[in-house]
Amino acid sequence: MPIDDEDFQIEISDDRKLQLFTDRHEFTRRFAFYLNEDQPREQILYFFGDGGNGKSLLLKHLQYHCCKKFAPQVWQQWGALPEAQAAEVADFVRNAEPKTYTPIPVVKHDFGLIPIKEDKPQDRFYGLLMLRRNVAAVTKKYKFKFPNYDFACFWYLLNKGESNATLSQLFPDDVMELLTPAIETFAEFPVVAQAVAVLKGIDKLGGIKRAMKLIQNRLGVSDEKADEIRRKDIDTELIDCLPKLFAGDLNAAMTGRNKPERLVMLFDTHEKMWDEKRNSQGATFWYQDEWFRRLLRALDYKAGIVVAVAGRECPVTQLRWPNASKFPIPADYIDAQLVWHLSPADARDYLHKVEIDKADLADAVIKYASVNPDESWDNLQIHPFYLGLCADVVLAERRRGIELLASDFARIPKLENKTAELTDRLLLYVDREVRSAVHSLSACRAFDEDLYVKLGVGCHFHASSANFEVLTSFSFVWKSEKRGDNWYRIHDLLRRLDADRDNPKTRRAHEVLEGHYRELGDVAEAIFHANRLDWQRGVEEWEEVFNKALGNSHYGECKSLLGVREELWIKSDYSLGLISRAEGFYYTMLARYAEAKQEYLEAVAAYDRAVITNPDDQGTLNNKGIVLLSLGQLQSNIGEFEAAKQSLSEAIATCNLTLVVAPDDIHVLSNKGMVLNSLGNVQARLREFEAAKQSYSEAIAALNSALVIVPDNNYVLNSKGNVLLSLGQLQAKLSEFEAAKQYYFDAIVAYSSALIIAPDSIGDLNNKGLALSGLGALQVKLSEFEAAKQYYFDAISTYNSALVIAPDDIGVLNNKGNVLQRLGDLQQQLSDRQEALKSWQEALEMFDRYLAIAPDNDRLRDSRDSLQESLNNLGDDTVSS
Repeated sequence: MPIDDEDFQIEISDDRKLQLFTDRHEFTRRFAFYLNEDQPREQILYFFGDGGNGKSLLLKHLQYHCCKKFAPQVWQQWGALPEAQAAEVADFVRNAEPKTYTPIPVVKHDFGLIPIKEDKPQDRFYGLLMLRRNVAAVTKKYKFKFPNYDFACFWYLLNKGESNATLSQLFPDDVMELLTPAIETFAEFPVVAQAVAVLKGIDKLGGIKRAMKLIQNRLGVSDEKADEIRRKDIDTELIDCLPKLFAGDLNAAMTGRNKPERLVMLFDTHEKMWDEKRNSQGATFWYQDEWFRRLLRALDYKAGIVVAVAGRECPVTQLRWPNASKFPIPADYIDAQLVWHLSPADARDYLHKVEIDKADLADAVIKYASVNPDESWDNLQIHPFYLGLCADVVLAERRRGIELLASDFARIPKLENKTAELTDRLLLYVDREVRSAVHSLSACRAFDEDLYVKLGVGCHFHASSANFEVLTSFSFVWKSEKRGDNWYRIHDLLRRLDADRDNPKTRRAHEVLEGHYRELGDVAEAIFHANRLDWQRGVEEWEEVFNKALGNSHYGECKSLLGVREELWIKSDYSLGLISRAEGFYYTMLARYAEAKQEYLEAVAAYDRAVITNPDDQGTLNNKGIVLLSLGQLQSNIGEFEAAKQSLSEAIATCNLTLVVAPDDIHVLSNKGMVLNSLGNVQARLREFEAAKQSYSEAIAALNSALVIVPDNNYVLNSKGNVLLSLGQLQAKLSEFEAAKQYYFDAIVAYSSALIIAPDSIGDLNNKGLALSGLGALQVKLSEFEAAKQYYFDAISTYNSALVIAPDDIGVLNNKGNVLQRLGDLQQQLSDRQEALKSWQEALEMFDRYLAIAPDNDRLRDSRDSLQESLNNLGDDTVSS
């Protein structure tokens, strides 16, 4: 049964490191039991331990050498051996004759891979889709199907319409072979965004719906399941259900007739789900790997699914999976195994494999590479990373014709200095050009030979193919698998060492790489290297470029910047708050509310820490108030009204605290007015009308205080207009129409005053249009139709002025579309069908322009489709008449 109780032949790698794999006999034996016991174990095998201890290599060893299901009579003999003979069992498993076992399909998912386009291993949508493709690749002979999950993914993608990937890049071949003949659009327009646009164009109302019906039929999804999936909100419900849908389909495949006896799923570098967010607390901490826990909970291990995970922290005592506020994984379901250091015997075995056999030299190297050199020989713990570096040192000298002696390893440095000393010694023995290359390449997130040559020119070392071959053979150089066969990366421990030392060669490499990526137009990579040269400059540029891209609806650029976000050095809580706030704005714009909420919470936590060290800093307090305002508005939008009230109340308290320090700060006074306005809006939605009026009154008082100091500040005048507009809307709701009219008039006056000061302010023009449109809607209620039409026309004129300045502003496009739709409704009511048809067509044009820029607004898409239906009906009636 799944943990979730809500429903509750492999090609051998030629990697030399894998050939040198040593020890871990007890883990190989344990893994073999998972694959060969009669009854599958209902546990998750989790390997944890310090960086450099060989967890990733262990998973690779299990993947390439140990995924074997032995005949019962064979395993009965080897499985009966006690743990003391684990080495014999491990040796048998690794070297077993093919006739004695059946290969088990194995899929590996590495959370640490560098995100490239839609290959984002940590992402809750694209990461799971990567896993889907990889499972399909290893289970081809069994023809596994994922009908419900695939249908949900198509529904998600076709409603979003945002991906520039082709469908064949996102889905396995068998899925596209099944669907392409049925839906010609997929063959002619394979890019997701193009296909969505064409499907809409085929039939303004039903193109996507008809396509999804064909997809449903071809995938074999029941009407009940398809309706259940379509009913879910894309961003707040469906996205969270995808892991369970994936697991459900996989469970079904593993209980069918044509199935393997086991399926192995390996997950590496789990710690990368946190990175810079390692210090977050509570729900924010657990959110980082929530989709992964959802998946693990929903898998049916009894069906033969074997999961092994590698990460740095123990899932029980450090990650605290059993205590997670949502989707906990009980301790009984976790088999946590500490991957510790090597024993002397295993270390000697490794040295033998690399041809370091001289006894006294091997013993000296083993003691040197240990983390506890003062212990007795049998109790020594040898760090695999240090042992590899020691071997590199010996072999580097051997290539120069010099054999090192045991005395060369007699002086043992302190543990905290061992990485530095070993690296220095190794590089002392290699060619000077190779030495320079290592320090230079440690600046790269990943590198190939072309980038190596580029750095050779910029960093003044001789880059040759021979030297490239030498440096890629070192134990600390690993293949960067996702970037391709010929891409590599320097081990993180060495990269960190060069960074901590501020190595001048590494620094020069960052300068060269920053310039290189700026020439290529890759701003995100350039900012990463700028951040390494000057953390504050990089962070400030990231925030500036990100916010500008977001303001211009350049979401692709935002995605690229988010790709390097987790590797940025952010050395102050204040800066972390700014970055998290920007990410929250981004996810809010894309209606990815859960992620936006987490980013806002992280920003608040960062500002809280900053306030502890500097309690009177106005900037910190003011920014905390802004984030709490954004959080409250988000919570209100998703119906969490009590939480919204709490956030907004905290924002008011923060503003008041700031005003104690700076009573005349117009930014704080203005922010307080905005917060009170938002609180009033929440209270109005909860029908707490008197409380709402009081909040609006206090908001106007705060803004008037600011206007006494700066009477000609367009930002404050605009904020005051917003409060007056809210009051007008409230009075209209209470049928106090004359009072509502006056507030609308006052709001228009405030916006007009702001526009005298800043005539090109898009925000002021947009809000004035809202007030005019609201006044027009009020006139319709009062049956003052001619006056209503005039206000609608005035609103449209105001929006047109804004679009002359910013033709792609999505807020203006949305609001102009809304007022045109209202005007069309009024014109139809007055039997002026031709004019109504014209107004609605123009409204559709505005909505289409909006969705072409920002396709993620599902509410707008639904409104647009409803309007299209009305337009079609009106067109038919007009022709008939």
